[in-house]
Amino acid sequence: MSRYAVGIDLGGTKVEVCVVDETRRILSRERVPSETGLGQKRVVDNILGLISTAAGGRPVEAVGIGTPGTYHPADDIMYGAPHTPLYEKPGMISILRQRLAVPLVIDNDANCLALAEFFSQCHGIYRSVMAVILGTGMGSGLILDNRLYRGPHGNAGEIGHTTIDINGRRCECGRHGCAEAYLSGPSLSRRFRELTGEVLSPPEIHLRHQQGDARARALFEESFRIMGEVFANAVNTLDLEAIILGGGVSNIPLWYDHIPAIMAPCVFGIPNRRVPIIRATLGDSAGVLGAAFLALREMKLMEF
Repeated sequence: MSRYAVGIDLGGTKVEVCVVDETRRILSRERVPSETGLGQKRVVDNILGLISTAAGGRPVEAVGIGTPGTYHPADDIMYGAPHTPLYEKPGMISILRQRLAVPLVIDNDANCLALAEFFSQCHGIYRSVMAVILGTGMGSGLILDNRLYRGPHGNAGEIGHTTIDINGRRCECGRHGCAEAYLSGPSLSRRFRELTGEVLSPPEIHLRHQQGDARARALFEESFRIMGEVFANAVNTLDLEAIILGGGVSNIPLWYDHIPAIMAPCVFGIPNRRVPIIRATLGDSAGVLGAAFLALREMKLMEF
Protein backbone atom coordinates (compact mmCIF):
# COMPACT_ATOMS: atom_id res chain seq x y z
CA MET A 1 0.00 0.00 0.00
CA SER A 2 1.39 3.39 -0.97
CA ARG A 3 2.17 6.02 1.64
CA TYR A 4 1.87 9.75 1.08
CA ALA A 5 3.47 12.94 2.37
CA VAL A 6 2.96 16.63 1.62
CA GLY A 7 5.60 19.29 1.06
CA ILE A 8 4.86 23.02 1.27
CA ASP A 9 7.05 25.81 -0.07
CA LEU A 10 5.91 28.88 1.85
CA GLY A 11 7.38 31.95 0.16
CA GLY A 12 6.80 35.66 0.15
CA THR A 13 4.84 35.65 -3.11
CA LYS A 14 3.52 32.10 -3.48
CA VAL A 15 2.45 29.02 -1.58
CA GLU A 16 3.18 25.74 -3.34
CA VAL A 17 2.16 22.26 -2.25
CA CYS A 18 3.15 18.84 -3.57
CA VAL A 19 2.18 15.29 -2.70
CA VAL A 20 4.82 12.55 -2.89
CA ASP A 21 4.73 8.83 -2.32
CA GLU A 22 7.24 6.63 -0.50
CA THR A 23 9.46 6.53 -3.60
CA ARG A 24 9.84 10.37 -3.50
CA ARG A 25 7.86 10.72 -6.71
CA ILE A 26 5.80 13.92 -7.04
CA LEU A 27 2.20 12.91 -7.70
CA SER A 28 0.60 16.36 -7.79
CA ARG A 29 1.47 20.03 -7.33
CA GLU A 30 -0.66 23.08 -6.65
CA ARG A 31 0.31 26.75 -6.33
CA VAL A 32 -1.46 30.00 -5.40
CA PRO A 33 -0.31 33.52 -4.47
CA SER A 34 0.58 33.65 -0.77
CA GLU A 35 -1.55 36.77 -0.14
CA THR A 36 0.48 37.62 2.96
CA GLY A 37 -0.94 41.14 2.90
CA LEU A 38 -4.37 39.72 3.79
CA GLY A 39 -3.17 38.24 7.09
CA GLN A 40 -2.41 34.91 8.70
CA LYS A 41 -5.90 33.46 8.40
CA ARG A 42 -5.91 33.87 4.63
CA VAL A 43 -2.48 32.26 4.31
CA VAL A 44 -3.50 29.33 6.54
CA ASP A 45 -6.75 28.86 4.60
CA ASN A 46 -4.79 28.89 1.33
CA ILE A 47 -2.39 26.24 2.63
CA LEU A 48 -5.15 23.93 3.86
CA GLY A 49 -7.09 24.34 0.62
CA LEU A 50 -4.01 23.48 -1.43
CA ILE A 51 -3.28 20.40 0.65
CA SER A 52 -6.82 19.15 0.17
CA THR A 53 -6.73 19.76 -3.58
CA ALA A 54 -3.29 18.23 -4.09
CA ALA A 55 -4.00 15.20 -1.90
CA GLY A 56 -7.11 14.34 -3.90
CA GLY A 57 -8.35 11.99 -1.21
CA ARG A 58 -5.01 10.27 -0.62
CA PRO A 59 -4.32 9.57 3.09
CA VAL A 60 -1.49 11.98 3.94
CA GLU A 61 0.63 10.92 6.92
CA ALA A 62 2.84 13.99 7.47
CA VAL A 63 3.43 17.53 6.21
CA GLY A 64 6.74 19.35 5.77
CA ILE A 65 7.11 23.11 5.33
CA GLY A 66 10.06 25.04 3.95
CA THR A 67 10.08 28.80 4.49
CA PRO A 68 12.62 31.61 4.86
CA GLY A 69 14.12 32.19 8.28
CA THR A 70 15.05 30.01 11.23
CA TYR A 71 12.46 27.88 12.98
CA HIS A 72 12.40 28.24 16.77
CA PRO A 73 10.54 25.25 18.27
CA ALA A 74 10.03 26.82 21.70
CA ASP A 75 7.98 29.66 20.18
CA ASP A 76 6.70 27.84 17.08
CA ILE A 77 7.84 30.85 15.01
CA MET A 78 10.20 31.49 12.09
CA TYR A 79 12.75 34.19 12.91
CA GLY A 80 15.13 36.18 10.73
CA ALA A 81 13.05 36.33 7.54
CA PRO A 82 13.14 40.02 6.53
CA HIS A 83 11.51 39.30 3.16
CA THR A 84 8.52 37.48 4.75
CA PRO A 85 7.71 39.36 7.99
CA LEU A 86 4.23 37.85 8.33
CA TYR A 87 5.74 34.45 9.11
CA GLU A 88 7.59 35.90 12.12
CA LYS A 89 4.35 36.88 13.84
CA PRO A 90 3.18 34.54 16.63
CA GLY A 91 0.34 32.16 15.96
CA MET A 92 0.41 31.22 12.29
CA ILE A 93 2.34 27.97 12.58
CA SER A 94 0.48 27.04 15.77
CA ILE A 95 -2.86 27.58 14.04
CA LEU A 96 -1.77 25.48 11.08
CA ARG A 97 -0.50 22.74 13.38
CA GLN A 98 -3.84 22.67 15.23
CA ARG A 99 -5.87 22.45 12.04
CA LEU A 100 -3.82 19.65 10.51
CA ALA A 101 -4.58 16.12 11.65
CA VAL A 102 -1.03 14.87 10.95
CA PRO A 103 2.51 15.70 12.14
CA LEU A 104 3.97 18.99 10.83
CA VAL A 105 7.73 19.50 10.35
CA ILE A 106 9.27 22.89 9.54
CA ASP A 107 12.67 23.96 8.26
CA ASN A 108 14.45 26.71 6.37
CA ASP A 109 13.79 26.84 2.62
CA ALA A 110 17.51 26.69 1.81
CA ASN A 111 17.79 23.46 3.80
CA CYS A 112 14.90 22.09 1.75
CA LEU A 113 16.64 23.01 -1.49
CA ALA A 114 19.84 21.41 -0.20
CA LEU A 115 18.01 18.16 0.53
CA ALA A 116 16.24 18.00 -2.81
CA GLU A 117 19.30 18.82 -4.92
CA PHE A 118 21.60 16.59 -2.87
CA PHE A 119 19.42 13.51 -3.32
CA SER A 120 18.82 14.41 -6.97
CA GLN A 121 22.42 15.04 -8.04
CA CYS A 122 25.01 14.33 -5.36
CA HIS A 123 24.05 11.39 -3.16
CA GLY A 124 26.58 8.62 -3.70
CA ILE A 125 29.03 11.03 -5.37
CA TYR A 126 29.66 13.63 -2.66
CA ARG A 127 29.10 13.45 1.08
CA SER A 128 29.50 17.12 2.05
CA VAL A 129 28.01 19.94 0.00
CA MET A 130 26.56 23.39 0.47
CA ALA A 131 23.49 24.50 -1.48
CA VAL A 132 23.10 28.25 -2.01
CA ILE A 133 19.90 30.03 -3.03
CA LEU A 134 20.75 33.21 -4.90
CA GLY A 135 17.60 35.19 -5.53
CA THR A 136 15.78 37.84 -3.53
CA GLY A 137 18.26 37.05 -0.77
CA MET A 138 21.17 34.65 -0.34
CA GLY A 139 20.41 31.58 1.76
CA SER A 140 22.21 28.28 2.09
CA GLY A 141 21.88 24.79 3.50
CA LEU A 142 24.53 22.26 4.50
CA ILE A 143 24.79 18.53 3.98
CA LEU A 144 27.77 17.22 5.97
CA ASP A 145 28.66 13.53 5.84
CA ASN A 146 25.29 12.78 4.20
CA ARG A 147 23.36 14.52 6.99
CA LEU A 148 21.47 17.79 6.96
CA TYR A 149 23.35 20.00 9.40
CA ARG A 150 21.28 22.71 11.09
CA GLY A 151 23.39 23.48 14.15
CA PRO A 152 22.06 23.78 17.72
CA HIS A 153 20.03 26.90 16.88
CA GLY A 154 19.13 26.06 13.29
CA ASN A 155 21.36 28.82 11.88
CA ALA A 156 24.17 26.77 10.34
CA GLY A 157 25.22 27.65 6.81
CA GLU A 158 23.98 31.24 6.64
CA ILE A 159 26.70 32.16 4.19
CA GLY A 160 24.71 35.10 2.85
CA HIS A 161 25.46 36.87 6.11
CA THR A 162 29.19 36.32 5.96
CA THR A 163 30.75 39.75 6.42
CA ILE A 164 33.01 40.70 3.53
CA ASP A 165 33.44 44.36 4.50
CA ILE A 166 32.66 45.64 8.00
CA ASN A 167 32.11 49.11 6.55
CA GLY A 168 30.26 47.83 3.50
CA ARG A 169 26.75 47.99 2.15
CA ARG A 170 23.80 47.73 4.49
CA CYS A 171 22.06 44.35 4.34
CA GLU A 172 18.33 43.67 4.80
CA CYS A 173 19.26 41.98 8.08
CA GLY A 174 20.43 45.34 9.47
CA ARG A 175 24.15 44.61 9.43
CA HIS A 176 26.76 45.96 7.04
CA GLY A 177 28.92 44.20 4.48
CA CYS A 178 27.03 40.89 4.20
CA ALA A 179 27.60 38.86 1.04
CA GLU A 180 23.85 39.07 0.36
CA ALA A 181 24.13 42.86 0.12
CA TYR A 182 26.39 42.38 -2.92
CA LEU A 183 25.26 39.17 -4.60
CA SER A 184 21.47 38.83 -4.30
CA GLY A 185 19.34 39.78 -7.29
CA PRO A 186 18.19 43.14 -5.88
CA SER A 187 21.75 43.90 -4.76
CA LEU A 188 23.19 43.30 -8.24
CA SER A 189 20.53 45.58 -9.72
CA ARG A 190 21.18 48.24 -7.09
CA ARG A 191 24.93 48.20 -7.71
CA PHE A 192 24.42 48.50 -11.46
CA ARG A 193 22.04 51.41 -10.97
CA GLU A 194 24.69 53.19 -8.90
CA LEU A 195 27.17 52.74 -11.76
CA THR A 196 24.87 53.71 -14.62
CA GLY A 197 21.63 55.22 -13.37
CA GLU A 198 19.76 52.39 -15.13
CA VAL A 199 17.40 49.96 -13.44
CA LEU A 200 18.01 46.49 -14.89
CA SER A 201 17.41 42.93 -13.71
CA PRO A 202 20.39 40.55 -13.28
CA PRO A 203 19.61 38.76 -16.60
CA GLU A 204 19.53 42.14 -18.35
CA ILE A 205 22.85 43.10 -16.76
CA HIS A 206 24.26 39.77 -17.95
CA LEU A 207 23.10 40.57 -21.48
CA ARG A 208 24.90 43.91 -21.27
CA HIS A 209 28.04 42.02 -20.19
CA GLN A 210 27.71 39.74 -23.22
CA GLN A 211 27.36 42.81 -25.44
CA GLY A 212 30.65 44.22 -24.13
CA ASP A 213 29.37 46.85 -21.68
CA ALA A 214 32.41 47.77 -19.56
CA ARG A 215 30.29 48.73 -16.55
CA ALA A 216 28.48 45.39 -16.55
CA ARG A 217 31.82 43.64 -16.90
CA ALA A 218 33.23 45.55 -13.91
CA LEU A 219 30.18 44.68 -11.82
CA PHE A 220 30.46 40.97 -12.58
CA GLU A 221 34.23 40.87 -12.08
CA GLU A 222 33.82 42.29 -8.57
CA SER A 223 30.96 39.86 -7.95
CA PHE A 224 33.07 36.89 -9.10
CA ARG A 225 35.78 37.84 -6.61
CA ILE A 226 33.31 38.27 -3.75
CA MET A 227 31.47 35.01 -4.44
CA GLY A 228 34.67 33.07 -5.03
CA GLU A 229 36.21 34.17 -1.76
CA VAL A 230 33.01 33.61 0.21
CA PHE A 231 32.68 30.09 -1.20
CA ALA A 232 36.38 29.37 -0.61
CA ASN A 233 35.99 30.40 3.03
CA ALA A 234 33.12 27.91 3.38
CA VAL A 235 35.19 25.15 1.77
CA ASN A 236 38.15 25.89 4.05
CA THR A 237 35.93 25.86 7.13
CA LEU A 238 33.84 22.77 6.34
CA ASP A 239 35.95 20.81 3.82
CA LEU A 240 33.11 20.86 1.30
CA GLU A 241 33.33 18.73 -1.84
CA ALA A 242 30.94 20.76 -3.99
CA ILE A 243 28.65 23.78 -3.98
CA ILE A 244 25.18 23.72 -5.53
CA LEU A 245 23.87 27.04 -6.81
CA GLY A 246 20.13 27.60 -7.14
CA GLY A 247 17.63 30.46 -7.20
CA GLY A 248 16.78 32.90 -9.97
CA VAL A 249 20.22 34.54 -10.13
CA SER A 250 21.89 31.12 -10.48
CA ASN A 251 20.73 30.98 -14.11
CA ILE A 252 23.50 33.39 -15.14
CA PRO A 253 26.14 31.10 -16.73
CA LEU A 254 29.06 33.39 -15.87
CA TRP A 255 29.17 32.10 -12.30
CA TYR A 256 30.05 28.58 -13.45
CA ASP A 257 32.66 29.85 -15.90
CA HIS A 258 34.58 32.01 -13.43
CA ILE A 259 34.01 31.10 -9.77
CA PRO A 260 35.90 27.75 -9.62
CA ALA A 261 39.09 29.39 -10.94
CA ILE A 262 38.83 32.21 -8.41
CA MET A 263 38.29 29.71 -5.59
CA ALA A 264 41.17 27.40 -6.53
CA PRO A 265 44.11 29.44 -5.12
CA CYS A 266 42.07 30.28 -2.01
CA VAL A 267 41.27 26.67 -1.05
CA PHE A 268 43.73 25.08 1.36
CA GLY A 269 44.95 21.50 1.11
CA ILE A 270 45.43 19.73 -2.20
CA PRO A 271 47.23 22.04 -4.68
CA ASN A 272 45.01 23.43 -7.46
CA ARG A 273 41.96 21.68 -6.05
CA ARG A 274 38.88 22.61 -8.07
CA VAL A 275 35.66 22.52 -6.08
CA PRO A 276 32.80 22.12 -8.57
CA ILE A 277 29.98 24.66 -8.67
CA ILE A 278 26.92 22.63 -9.64
CA ARG A 279 23.86 24.25 -11.14
CA ALA A 280 20.64 23.26 -9.39
CA THR A 281 18.50 21.21 -11.77
CA LEU A 282 15.14 20.96 -10.04
CA GLY A 283 14.17 24.59 -10.61
CA ASP A 284 11.21 25.73 -8.57
CA SER A 285 10.48 22.11 -7.59
CA ALA A 286 13.46 21.98 -5.22
CA GLY A 287 11.96 23.80 -2.25
CA VAL A 288 8.64 22.00 -2.21
CA LEU A 289 10.26 18.59 -2.83
CA GLY A 290 12.78 19.15 -0.02
CA ALA A 291 9.89 20.06 2.28
CA ALA A 292 8.22 16.78 1.35
CA PHE A 293 11.45 14.99 2.28
CA LEU A 294 11.10 16.45 5.79
CA ALA A 295 7.72 14.75 6.02
CA LEU A 296 9.11 11.47 4.64
CA ARG A 297 11.78 11.52 7.32
CA GLU A 298 9.07 12.04 9.93
CA MET A 299 7.43 8.91 8.50
CA LYS A 300 10.77 7.00 8.83
CA LEU A 301 11.00 6.63 5.04
CA MET A 302 14.18 8.71 4.62
CA GLU A 303 17.36 9.30 6.60
CA PHE A 304 19.46 12.46 6.48
